[in-house]
Amino acid sequence: MNKTKKLRSAVAVIISFLMSICIVATVIVGVVRLTALSPSYARRVIMNSGFGEKKSNELKTELVSYGNACNIGDDFFDGFFEKTLTKELIEQDAVKYFLLIYSELKPSVDTAHLEEPLKAALIEYAEKNGYAEDETLDEDINLIVGEMCEIYSGVLSVPSVSTVHSLITKAKSLSDIALFAAAGGFVLTGLMLLFMFKPKVYSVRYLIYAFSGAFLMLLAAPLYLRISNVVGKVNVVSKSLYSFIVSFGNGVLDSVIIGACVCAVITAVLSLIYIKLSKKVK
Repeated sequence: MNKTKKLRSAVAVIISFLMSICIVATVIVGVVRLTALSPSYARRVIMNSGFGEKKSNELKTELVSYGNACNIGDDFFDGFFEKTLTKELIEQDAVKYFLLIYSELKPSVDTAHLEEPLKAALIEYAEKNGYAEDETLDEDINLIVGEMCEIYSGVLSVPSVSTVHSLITKAKSLSDIALFAAAGGFVLTGLMLLFMFKPKVYSVRYLIYAFSGAFLMLLAAPLYLRISNVVGKVNVVSKSLYSFIVSFGNGVLDSVIIGACVCAVITAVLSLIYIKLSKKVK
């Protein structure tokens, strides 16, 4: 009888461990689906990470450098960025572009809305600075507008975007399978523990083991990565892309930590249930 009881307890420990792994897998895959693989999450990161302001500074540097080569003074860009190419507009274009990354193999930055305002501003600038009499003015302005739009598109574009899109697409399909398998394993192991013991207090005990184990596994690595600021040590030259990656990565880690906290709360609730059931068994 004692041997049977010990064997059952050993099997229950193994099942509770497997349940912990299934809980961890379910939380991690769920978090990845809701963050890294979600276009709405990318949008939130862009809007809240200072991406638009940093990208505006990078863009202004590039355009001023090109403009100086075309005899266009810095004052032109000061006015254009203040009135037309605002931080908000850049953020909106970045959001549209990032959303396309999730749905198209070769997404591109839309610059059509910039062409007319940019052309009008350049014509006005040319008139103020005595270039209006130039016979090739219209042709030159069209060329400059095209080049500046190319610069704008290049600054907002993500390197190796086709590879990024392919990785997202593959990860989405794999995450569906992984989430189904992990959630299925979680339910199966949970039911096995529930029906393994007749006094449910013993079942609750092993459920506590499972959720507390999941809590520790989910908390340890993300908390260490956050404290040591591993994501912040990424080597990216672009300040805007750096801020995006850091906010993106830390947001994912924070979500996993929140998942660990949920497991802790469930563990606490199960512990209270265990205490009440233990009193009844006595």
